[in-house]
Amino acid sequence: MSDANLYAGREQTLVKHFILQQYLERFAIIVGTHKDTLTYVDCFSGPWNVQSEEFKDSSFSIALEQLRKARRVHQDKTGRTLRLRCFFLESNRSAFNKLKQFTDKITDVEIEPQNKKLEHAIPLILEFVRKGGSRSFPFIFIDPTGWTGFEMNAIAPLLKFDPGEVLINFMTGHIRRFIDYPEEVNQQSFVRFFGSENFREKIKGLAQQEREDVAVEEYIRNVKSTGNFPYVCSAIVLHPEIDRTAFHLIYATRSLAGVEVFKDAEKRAMAVMEKARAHAKQRKREEKTRQAELYSGEILHDPNYYNSLRVRYLVKSKQAVLDLLEMHNEVPYDQACALTLSFSLSWESDLKEWIRSWVEEGVLTITGLKARQHVPQRGQGIVLVWKTSREKRPAEL
Repeated sequence: MSDANLYAGREQTLVKHFILQQYLERFAIIVGTHKDTLTYVDCFSGPWNVQSEEFKDSSFSIALEQLRKARRVHQDKTGRTLRLRCFFLESNRSAFNKLKQFTDKITDVEIEPQNKKLEHAIPLILEFVRKGGSRSFPFIFIDPTGWTGFEMNAIAPLLKFDPGEVLINFMTGHIRRFIDYPEEVNQQSFVRFFGSENFREKIKGLAQQEREDVAVEEYIRNVKSTGNFPYVCSAIVLHPEIDRTAFHLIYATRSLAGVEVFKDAEKRAMAVMEKARAHAKQRKREEKTRQAELYSGEILHDPNYYNSLRVRYLVKSKQAVLDLLEMHNEVPYDQACALTLSFSLSWESDLKEWIRSWVEEGVLTITGLKARQHVPQRGQGIVLVWKTSREKRPAEL
């Protein structure tokens, strides 16, 4: 992961893999404290466009590295040996052959590779997951190259599996490009993808960024209801060379702690993303002019687009928290935290800053804090008490 050269020209994949790596590192260690088995399912394994002969820049290799790391941690701390199981699915025969050559050399992890399309492999995946036993926890990664092959009805059994978590790559760039194509076949493919026709009316007439937001929100809503997930959030990943979204990573879980881990991974990834985008844009400029620039890409990089998105989602997030407080007056901190984290580029540190300013303004009090505790924490029964009406709300969001 430290060798950025492996991702030259596909920096968006670097960001995706960084988030996957950061999340799985903590996920595997945390879940391993109360489960004996970790089951990882990669529904579109590849490999695709990898540069490393050892497949270090592939999702399946990164996942294996993090699962093994968690096993070593638990062995060192408790003497327990976690059972690791992986199901790697790839429909392309050439890519599968490379995948199979890689997995055949692994002896310390139970791995089942399959050369099938996802819609045809759902029963096999469910059978593999169930064989992990009651002490197993599955994590399912759905990382396609478009929007077909994982329609909502098809993946519903995977979403409904409990316990379990799911990470889905919502290919925003492709979807934005084709969602308005009038052909009936195209339109029906999107209906199957979203799981309903509601998205059509909701995005109609909206400006591009708002259309994108609403499309992602509608997909999240359907994932949430289909899998009965209390928490679904997203991380935005930008195109490396232009100011546009490449894709969103949609994370679904039944644990607020899982949300915190995923959003922390997103937060860390944003610095990696902007650094990678700086170098990618510089490379593009130098290829166009055929001249090397005097200063580094990071110095010349303009962060305004990213910053504008961050402000956009913070405004939405803060507004949502304010509406919740005004509606109920007393809101558990955990609930306000979950709402904040449901927005891209919005983190718990932002919520704590809002709370600090509201307390200073005298419009909010906090109950349930321990002696000498000034900052609320999740899982402690802390409640936010709103003290003002809509007419008297703070003017500045």
